[in-house]
Amino acid sequence: MRWRRKQTPQPETPTSPEAAGAEAAGAEVAGPPDDAQVLDDLRRVVDRFGWAVLHGGGSGPGDPRWSHTVGLAGLGHPEVIVVGLPFEAAETYLNLVGEAVRAGARFSPGVVTTALTDADSPVVFLQVADTDRLAVAEQFSGSVDALQLVWPDSTGKLPWEEGHRNPPHAQPLLGPRPQD
Repeated sequence: MRWRRKQTPQPETPTSPEAAGAEAAGAEVAGPPDDAQVLDDLRRVVDRFGWAVLHGGGSGPGDPRWSHTVGLAGLGHPEVIVVGLPFEAAETYLNLVGEAVRAGARFSPGVVTTALTDADSPVVFLQVADTDRLAVAEQFSGSVDALQLVWPDSTGKLPWEEGHRNPPHAQPLLGPRPQD
């Protein structure tokens, strides 16, 4: 699967508020920052780029990796989370979503699109019912409305389609799947 990206280079979004804070200050981060410092650093990244991408999970076999945006709400769009992809791939998807939203695109539950991928590898957005992984986004904006970007397997099939190759625990769905 390949991602579509504009040919014009865009500034990269730091993957963590700690990295962005260190970048802004021109120094290395020493020790774990407190919650207020993390939110301040996160706000600087969002002010600079429009959104940030945070990563979590992946600490064990029953804990898939997840990545989500913070700041899309400020652009009038729900935050977006992706589960089960390597952080680099998830960040690519989420930055493509952020760029599209900044350009005026809006995604909603049930939307199937190839605007972010090849024509034979659609992604779909689901309304997130389980927002536990989005605690930082909630702290940042006071509440959180989110969509899950659901990605296809290597054959272009989504998790609920016949012949999907990945096990269900590879990409748990955080809300109801679209109705056929």
